[in-house]
Amino acid sequence: MTTTENKTKMSMSTIVLLSFAIGIIFGLFFGEYVAWMAFIGDAFIKLLQMTIIPYIIVSLISGLGKLSYQQAKQLGVKVGKLMLIIWGIGILVIYSVKFTFPDWQAGDFFSLAVLSDPESIDLLDLYIPANPFFSMSNSYIPAIVLFCVATGIALISIKDKDALLIPMQLLTEAFNKVTQYIVKLMPIGIFAMTAATAGTMDLAEFQKLQVYFVAHIIMTIILTYWFLPAIVAVITPFSYRDISGIAKDAMITSFAAGNIFIVLPLLIDRTKELFHKYNIGDDNTDSYPNIIIPVVFSFPNLGKLLTVVFVLFASWFAGGELDFITYIPMALNGLISLFGSVYLTIPMLLDSLELPTDLFQLYVVSSLFTSRFTSLLAAMNIFILAVGGTAMLAGIAKINMTKLVIYAALTPVVVGVILVLSSMLLTSVVSSEYVMDEVVEQMSTAVELPEEVKAYYVEELAAPRKLRDIQMIKESGFLRVGYNPLQVPFSYFNGKNELVGYDVEMMKKLATDLGVKVAFFPYTDISASKALNRGQFDIAISGLQMTTSRMQRLSYTQPVLTLHYSVVVKDHRADEFEAEQIRKQKSVLLATVGEYAIAPEIEEEYPNVIIEQIESDMEFFNDKSDRWDGLIISLEAGKTWTILYPEYTTIFNRNELKSYPVAYGVARGNLELLSFLNNWLTIEKQSKYTEKLYNYWILGENAAPKMKRWSIIRNVLHWVE
Repeated sequence: MTTTENKTKMSMSTIVLLSFAIGIIFGLFFGEYVAWMAFIGDAFIKLLQMTIIPYIIVSLISGLGKLSYQQAKQLGVKVGKLMLIIWGIGILVIYSVKFTFPDWQAGDFFSLAVLSDPESIDLLDLYIPANPFFSMSNSYIPAIVLFCVATGIALISIKDKDALLIPMQLLTEAFNKVTQYIVKLMPIGIFAMTAATAGTMDLAEFQKLQVYFVAHIIMTIILTYWFLPAIVAVITPFSYRDISGIAKDAMITSFAAGNIFIVLPLLIDRTKELFHKYNIGDDNTDSYPNIIIPVVFSFPNLGKLLTVVFVLFASWFAGGELDFITYIPMALNGLISLFGSVYLTIPMLLDSLELPTDLFQLYVVSSLFTSRFTSLLAAMNIFILAVGGTAMLAGIAKINMTKLVIYAALTPVVVGVILVLSSMLLTSVVSSEYVMDEVVEQMSTAVELPEEVKAYYVEELAAPRKLRDIQMIKESGFLRVGYNPLQVPFSYFNGKNELVGYDVEMMKKLATDLGVKVAFFPYTDISASKALNRGQFDIAISGLQMTTSRMQRLSYTQPVLTLHYSVVVKDHRADEFEAEQIRKQKSVLLATVGEYAIAPEIEEEYPNVIIEQIESDMEFFNDKSDRWDGLIISLEAGKTWTILYPEYTTIFNRNELKSYPVAYGVARGNLELLSFLNNWLTIEKQSKYTEKLYNYWILGENAAPKMKRWSIIRNVLHWVE
């Protein structure tokens, strides 16, 4: 009876896979109703992170401390060299996977994050544990690792060290047991995370997640079955076939179980077997793997380094471009942090690149699929270090120039073909259609609109009229508002041919508060002050910048918003607008709508810059002759325009971001209306109405209408609305 029960008992990996499958079904069935389960998933992740730092401390110190000085020196010099070579190749090769990602653009609205510098991390604190307890409390893994390595090496020369090492080894076992207890909760945690993700992730997000799956598999195949065997084949007498095939049982086991630890004895045996197969095995080659494999197991391997693939994917997913100069320090920082756990490394790397940290949930769920490939690569990495390290320690490692030339010639072909085929596959599977312009064009009002009103035309009101105070406006039954019809996002026509925008909404709210209707009259920047003073409309809107020259022609209300200067340029010309590059150019022609207070300052600092006024921003974007090199515009408006025209980007000086106020204009001498508007704006700011409109029209919150997630319970069974 007992034997039958043991045979029928499911393994943990099987239970986890079932939890994953059931979570998907559960999420698809209930949809957004299971979003709350993400809380359980977060709790499980925090439990997994609980013992990571203590485990790093005790395992590294005890692992290094129990070695002899000679062993440590040989391992550090010879095996360390090979490890560094593998890390270097891995970092360079992994970056190539970004070239398989399909082209797509993820336009972004203005974000308050651009107004503040990213939180800087002191590199000395990150890497040097001046206060180890500070490093531990801030999860500075590189500093913690340095502290542990220094302590472990110091213990080598101490005779009576067992008094410390034995308790540490016991603590290592204790932390392992704690982790094992937590792992028993894995089916619950995986079920909760998978259900929440499947219930809330839309099809477009899932399609793009396929990019990560394919990229992860590509890198696993290239590194496991080409680069790693090739490295050892070049410096040893062993053939590629024997290196890649002799440990296949260990590779299959690590892939099936998603676990490296359980195959370490197999890897040790296969290393010894390989040397004896070539009749070069002896007592030394039999003893070296016993030391090498347990030690290198504590160091980051290429399997862990594959987490960098997710960071590359996350950057692409968020619509960014991770260039090689930014990638290298990020990858090195990630490599050092991987002495710990990916559960600490991934959030840290995402944060350092200012990527959405909620993408970490995607990583955790996707790791159920990718972890098996991670284990496969990690097992091969440890095996290669054992074989190559043993060969070097035994004195039989020597570079074979013939093999080196062959592999150097074949590598670009093999890798190139795999990357090209993968790129073609992803391009055909993943939709790269750009939709953010539709989001802006279709943006409708964020609040309930007042009743539609009769359209008035400036031509009908061409004759000068008496300036109107609030009482006269109320008696007439309508408020006259002048607007720029092309001033995104303050006043413009959307895809439904509706006049919308931040200022349009403010004026509709004002009309509602006054109990009148609102009539909008289009104006050009030049005609605004003249039309106001002739009484053709009462108020001028559309993000009017407050300038000294304008104040001589019209009266301003108190500032409505504070905007920030930027220049919009073609994407491919962004590098030309760095300060030194601008000075090197013969002449730079910038367009501007209206008067910008910063214009004289620009012309003084850059004598080769010419600023030319145009009628509207649209004139710049519709110009096919590339007459203007750039457009001076507010950063807030520029971000929205670059969503509509994604081939453009915004340029601004983050370290010295200059701002300017915008307000509403009234006729000179209309003091009663001006006083009323100032008091009304104060009320609207205090009531948070202006903040609500700012969040929608400037920050783009809820700009894309959130559709309810498809689910069986709603869309098939119709049990809920």
